[in-house]
Amino acid sequence: MTQRERFNHLFESGKRSTRQAIILFALITGISVTLMMIGERRLAEFIWFLLVFPSVGLVKIGARTNTLLRFNQSAEYKRLVRLEWWTAFGLIGAYVVLILTLLLNPELISVTVVATGTYGIGIIASSRLDQRLGKVDPEHVTHKVYARGKVGYFNS
Repeated sequence: MTQRERFNHLFESGKRSTRQAIILFALITGISVTLMMIGERRLAEFIWFLLVFPSVGLVKIGARTNTLLRFNQSAEYKRLVRLEWWTAFGLIGAYVVLILTLLLNPELISVTVVATGTYGIGIIASSRLDQRLGKVDPEHVTHKVYARGKVGYFNS
């Protein structure tokens, strides 16, 4: 499968997962607004902040991972794709811990410095994994190629 064909599959998968994420976002937001209206502000905050980003992120990452796993049967490629998923999952877990800490103890704002460092390391790790995937499979659609493809890279 060529890089362009893979991009098309990833792009369609991304559109489907975006629709799913929007539905999930609307559902969680609706629940939170309902809780706010009945006076359960704290519970509404917990539900919204702890569920919106993680669930939407997992839907998007899960769709990308499942699509990438279909492109190449190489054990090394599959291992790296799964490692990228676990990296993203770990970052989402770190976000949940950070938000829980800040919602329960707002005076621990200094934890955000640690969280920022963790996210920086996670972003660098994800980028390196993506580059390694490109070396294992020359037709791999890296994040950079995907971003360019969305603005017409494959149309020329």
